Amino acid sequence: MNSAPLRCQNGADTGDNCLSDAQIEVLKTINTSTNFRFRLASGETQYPGYNVWGADLGITTRNSPVEPVVTFLALGTSQPANPMPSTAPYISVLTDQWIKYSVTREPSFDSLSIDPEQPGVWANRTSGLSSQLDAGTDVSAFRERGGKLLLVHGSADVLVSTRATEQYYRRLQERFGFRHVDSFVRFYEIPGMGHAASSTFNATWDSLSALEQWVERGKAPVGQVTTDTAGVPGRTRPLCDYPKWPRYEGGDVNQADSFQCVE
Repeated sequence: MNSAPLRCQNGADTGDNCLSDAQIEVLKTINTSTNFRFRLASGETQYPGYNVWGADLGITTRNSPVEPVVTFLALGTSQPANPMPSTAPYISVLTDQWIKYSVTREPSFDSLSIDPEQPGVWANRTSGLSSQLDAGTDVSAFRERGGKLLLVHGSADVLVSTRATEQYYRRLQERFGFRHVDSFVRFYEIPGMGHAASSTFNATWDSLSALEQWVERGKAPVGQVTTDTAGVPGRTRPLCDYPKWPRYEGGDVNQADSFQCVE
C-alpha cells in the first residue's frame, strides 16, 4: 500500500488526521515478516507480517459495541513496558507471559530484552516450545478417519496473521495434493473480519451445521454465507473458497447475491 497520502507534512506528528514518519514505519514493521535466525519445530524460519493496512487497529473512534474489544486485541491504549501493563497491545501481553513463564521461567524477566528474531541463549528453548504451538501438516490419520477441516480467517486479523493461515493451507496442498486437500479441507478468508471481533465486518456463520452436513451426510459446503453483526448488522457476504474473494457485481451492497467469488 502507498502510505504517502496518509503522511503528515514533512513527516511530523501534527495531529490525528495524518501519520508521522515514525507511525508509518511502525505500520510497515507490523506488515513485514519476522525472520528467525533459528528454525521452529515445524522447520519454518519466519512468521509473516499482518495485513495492517486497512485493518481496524482500535485507534479510531467508532460507534460500535465491539470497538473496546478491537482496541484491546490490537494496539491497546499504552505502550509495552516491564512490568507489562494490561492495557498494552494484547500480543505484547501474551508474548510477555509466554517468555516469562514458558521460555525463561523467570516471572521477573524483562521480555522486551529478547530479540524475537535472534533470541540468543533462548533460541533452542523457543524452538522446542514451538512444537506445542505450531500446527503440523501431517493430518493423515485425521483424514483417513473421515475428518473434515473448516478454516476461517479474517483478512484484518492483527493478532494472528492471515498470511500464516494461507501458508499453512498451501503446505497442506503440497503434502496431500490439491485434489485430495479439497476432499477434506475448506479455507475461507473474510474481508474486513478481525480477530474474534471487528467493527468493520463482524462475521457470523453456522459452521457447525456445515461441518455436520459434510461429515455425517457427505455434503461438502457449497454457497456458504456469512452475516455481519456490527459494521452493518444483517448484511451478508458469500464465503469464498481460498484463494477466491467476493467481488461486487451490482445490486444491493448488503446482500451476498450481489457478489461473486472470483480469483
